[in-house]
Amino acid sequence: MKLTYFTDIHLCEGHDFRHGFERCLESMLSHQPQLLVNGGDLGITPEALTLYDELTREIPVPILHSNGNHEICSGYISRQNAGTTHHSTDIAGVHFAILDLVRYFEPTQAHPANWHVLADETLLAWLEADLSDLDPQTPLFLASHVALSTSFPIRNGLQPGMEFPTNEVANADRVLELLQPFNSVATLHGHDHENCRHFVDQIEVMTTAAVAGAWWKNGLDSRCTPGREPPGYRLIEVDDDGRITNRYIPYLSPDEEPAEYFAHTPSGRRFINVYDGSPKTQVEVDDLGPLNPIDPLAESSLGLSPHFYELPVDYDRAKVRTRIRFEDGRSYALELRQRSGGLE
Repeated sequence: MKLTYFTDIHLCEGHDFRHGFERCLESMLSHQPQLLVNGGDLGITPEALTLYDELTREIPVPILHSNGNHEICSGYISRQNAGTTHHSTDIAGVHFAILDLVRYFEPTQAHPANWHVLADETLLAWLEADLSDLDPQTPLFLASHVALSTSFPIRNGLQPGMEFPTNEVANADRVLELLQPFNSVATLHGHDHENCRHFVDQIEVMTTAAVAGAWWKNGLDSRCTPGREPPGYRLIEVDDDGRITNRYIPYLSPDEEPAEYFAHTPSGRRFINVYDGSPKTQVEVDDLGPLNPIDPLAESSLGLSPHFYELPVDYDRAKVRTRIRFEDGRSYALELRQRSGGLE
C-alpha cells in the first residue's frame, strides 16, 4: 500500500498558497497513492476552507483529515465538537486511527491561546476499544495534529508537562502504551513545521514539515523553521510483510539534495542538516568519519532542529564531502557547499 501524508497548508495566508498547494497535490498524486492523510491546519479563515474544498474536490482517492488547532479558528469544527471527532478505517489491510486532540479553551491572561491538546479519558477509551480486536500483525497508523512524542517544547525553551499544552499532548504516554502490542506501527503528525522522526520502542513517530513552508512571509521562496526543510510531504509505503518505509519529498524540487552544509551564523556552529534524518540515519564526512545528531534535550540545542549533525568547531571548509544512508536503504554521496544564515 502507498499513501501520502501532508500537513499545515495554511491556505489564504501570505501569497502563492493556491499555486503551492496545487503543485503539492499534483506531486502527491504522481505516486498513485491509495490514500491521502491530511494532518490539519487548513487555514484560519472560512475562505481557506472554501479553497481547500475546491482544490480537493476532484481528488480520485480518499482523504482522511486530522483536525489541527486552526480548524477551530476557521470554523471547520465547532468549539463544542472540538476534541471529539475520532474515527478509524481499514484500507488495503492497513488500519488508520485518526485522533482529534485539539480542545477549545476560553483564553485567559495566563493562557492566551484558545485551544490546548489533550488525550482525555473518553478518547483513550475510544482508542482502546478501536484497537481491541485488531490483530497485532496488522499494520497500524495513528494520526494526530500534535505529536505524541516530541522534543519541540524543550528545544524552544518551554517546560514539558505544562498545564493546557499547545506543543505536546497531555496523556500522550497512555496513547503510546495502547500502540505497544502492534508490530508494525507508526504515528503521523504536523503542527511543528519541521521534520522530526524518531522511535519509541518499535513505534516510529513521524512529524512532517509544512506544505506551506512559510509562504505568509516569502511565498514559495521559503523554507520551514527551524529545520530549513523545503516545503513538502511524506510518501509512505507498507509492503506485503507489513514493513513501513517513508521519505520526505519537496514538491517544488523533488530531486533536491536531501541535506545541506549549514553554518549557523548566530552561534558559529556548523552542521550537516539532513532534512529528514532520524536517529537511525547514518551520516559520515570525509576525514571525520561518522557524525552524531545533536542531543535534542540538551540546553545547547535550543532553537535547533533534531536532524542537525554537528561538525567540529574548527571545521571551516567551504565544501564538504558526505555520505548519508537512510534506514530504508537509500544512500547518497554528496559534495555540499557551505550555506550560512540564521534559522528564521
